[in-house]
Amino acid sequence: MAIKVLMPALSPTMSEGVINKWLVNIGDTVSAGDILAEIETDKATMEVEAVDEGEITHLIDTTPDKQIAVNSVIALINGSKDERLEDYNDKDQTVSSEEKNEVSETPKVNTEVDTVDEGEITHLIDSAPDKIIAVNSVIALINGSKDERLEDYNDKDQNVSNEENNEVSETPKVNTEVDKSQIIERSKDSNTKQNTNFASPFVKKFSKDNNIDLTLIKGSGPDGRIIKKDIQNFELHINDENISVIEPSSIRKIIAERTTQTKNEVPHFYLTIETRMDKLINLRKKINSNSNIKISFNDLIVKACAMAIAKNPETNISWVNGKIHQYKNIDIAIAVALKEGLITPIVKEADTKGLAEISTEIKSLVKKANQNKLLPEEYSGGSITISNLGMFGITEFQAIINPPQSSIIAIGSIIEKPVVNSGSIEIGHTMKSTISADHRSLDGAVAAKLLKDFSDILEDPFQIWLNSMDMEVI
Repeated sequence: MAIKVLMPALSPTMSEGVINKWLVNIGDTVSAGDILAEIETDKATMEVEAVDEGEITHLIDTTPDKQIAVNSVIALINGSKDERLEDYNDKDQTVSSEEKNEVSETPKVNTEVDTVDEGEITHLIDSAPDKIIAVNSVIALINGSKDERLEDYNDKDQNVSNEENNEVSETPKVNTEVDKSQIIERSKDSNTKQNTNFASPFVKKFSKDNNIDLTLIKGSGPDGRIIKKDIQNFELHINDENISVIEPSSIRKIIAERTTQTKNEVPHFYLTIETRMDKLINLRKKINSNSNIKISFNDLIVKACAMAIAKNPETNISWVNGKIHQYKNIDIAIAVALKEGLITPIVKEADTKGLAEISTEIKSLVKKANQNKLLPEEYSGGSITISNLGMFGITEFQAIINPPQSSIIAIGSIIEKPVVNSGSIEIGHTMKSTISADHRSLDGAVAAKLLKDFSDILEDPFQIWLNSMDMEVI
C-alpha cells in the first residue's frame, strides 16, 4: 500500500508552502528520517523527512512560484504505477501564483456606474436579477443612432444567465475602480468634439495631478480608451532602463502580506521612554570581565523585559479570534534579520533563566535562524518581541506588532549626551525604547506601566544580576 508524504504545517500560520528542491529522485530507496525535500514556509526554509521506508515512486511537480496547500500529498512511497498524485489532491489545492490570481473570486459589491460623456441615453441593455453581464460589455449607448444595436457591440456569449453560468466556477479578479469607468461604451457616432485620447475618470484625475500628457499613452481599453493599467505601465517604463524587476521570495511575499494586514487590522498605539544606561553599561563591563560568556546589551534587555512582564502579568497576553489568551510562561521573542526577511525566535521562560543561559540560547537561535534550521516550536508563541536596531545607530523607531502577540518593544542606540542629574548637568548615556501595543488587548496605562517598569529595571540593573543564578560574584 502506498505511503503518502504530505505537505507539513511547519508553523501555526502556515497554510501553504513552496518546495525549493527535491533531495531524492523517483526510484530512490529511503528510510524513516531521511531528508526528502526543502520546503520554504512563511517563516523559514525547512526540511521534510520520510515517515517510513520504501521506494520513492511519485514526486509532485514543483516550480519556484507553486504554492502547495498544507496536507496536500507531495510524494508517494511504494506507490503503484496506476496511482497518480492528482487522485489524492483536489485539483484546486495546488496552483501557481499566476493561476491563483486568475481563480480568486470577486466579492459581490453594489457599484454605481458614472456616465463618461454627456448626451441622450438611446440604448439600455435588458436586465434581470439572474442575468450575468460580462465585464467590458456595452450596457448602454449615449447619442446612439436608431440603426445601432447593443448586440452588435457584444459577443453573443458574453451575457449568460445564472443557469448557464453554473459551468463557470469562478470569475477573475477585477478592479471595480477601473471597470466601472469602462462599462459604458460610447457610440461610434458620438460627438466628434470628444478628445481622441479618451480616458477613464481615474486616469484623467491621475494625469492631471501628476502632470502626465495623455497623448503619449496608447490605450488598451475599448476603442483605445486609456485605463488604469495603461497609465501605471507608462509610469513604470518611463525609466525602464534603470529598473530591474525582482521576483520576491515566498518569505518576502508573506512578510508583505502579513505586515500590510497587521497595520490595517491591528489598532497600534505607541509609547516612548528614555532610560539612563550608565549603571547597565558598568554592570555589563563587570560581568564580562569576570565571566567566560560575554553578555550583550540585548541579553540584558531580554532579561529586563521578562522581569517587567513578571511584574505586569496582565500584559502577557494575545488577541486570538476575538478572545484574550493569557500565558503563564513568559516567552520573549527576538527579531532576527535574515537575508530574505525577518524571523522571531523565542527565548522560552526567560524570567526563570540567568543571563548566561539567555546569552547562550540567543546565540544558538540566531545561528540556527541564519542557517534556516529553526524548528516551528522555536519561533512560535510569546506575547512580546524585542526588536533592536541600536547597533545601526538608530535612536528610536516604531515597530509593527507580530500577531497574535500584543506588543513589541523597539530598542534604539545608546547615546552619550549631556543629562540633568539633581539640578546639575553631566555627561551620561541614554537609550530610547518604544512599545507598540495592540489596543484591543492592552490599554494605554497598562502598556505604560510595563514600559516604565522595563526602564526602571535597566536603570537599576543590579536586580537583573540578582535574578540570574548563573552569574558569578562581581
